[in-house]
Amino acid sequence: MKISAPSFVIPDRRANNVKYLKPLVHEVELLFFDSRHDFDMPTDAEIAELAALNMDYSIHLPTDTNLNTTEGWRVIDAYIAKLKPLKPLRMVIHPAESAFFLNEMDKRRSHNIIIENTDFYGSFFDDAADMGFGLCFDNPHAGDKARDFLDRYKSHIREYHLQGEADGKHHKSLEHIELNLLESILANAKIYGATVCLEVFRQNDFLKSLEIIRKHT
Repeated sequence: MKISAPSFVIPDRRANNVKYLKPLVHEVELLFFDSRHDFDMPTDAEIAELAALNMDYSIHLPTDTNLNTTEGWRVIDAYIAKLKPLKPLRMVIHPAESAFFLNEMDKRRSHNIIIENTDFYGSFFDDAADMGFGLCFDNPHAGDKARDFLDRYKSHIREYHLQGEADGKHHKSLEHIELNLLESILANAKIYGATVCLEVFRQNDFLKSLEIIRKHT
């Protein structure tokens, strides 16, 4: 099991977050969400800077594209091409619940894209698992089906996005996660060699969460 954190733990550039996180985690999840604005696409200089830091990366691909369209996949392909020099271990994608999406995923198997659970559940993930795609498990996204999802797909999960929930808000410290669920996730991550990403976006929440993880591993 490896520990990861997102590239927005301190309010600074991605590269400076990597420098901060490098002594603390095994991997950094580089975040890309806003493909409609040019600032989200990294420059060649940023790619070179990130590569020089000699860190293992996963990528969170943009979430603002329609992946039931060819145009939406063109955006994803542009990010994949741009980020290739970083040799990412995995790329996480929010899926569209469709055969079209799975067919497009099938064309891109060599990029090790894994599918994150979002707001639906059921036969789509059966199909994805049957096709051999890796999954990413985000505990708040699963809601009251978190344990069912975990039990059903645990051997397919390659990365966990862990966060607490408080006052209806996500991405809080792991002080706000059910302890039994946390222990089950960590046990499965160890068994199957998955990465656990502490997907929190504040330094204090990250440090608290890291301390909690260390106590349970």
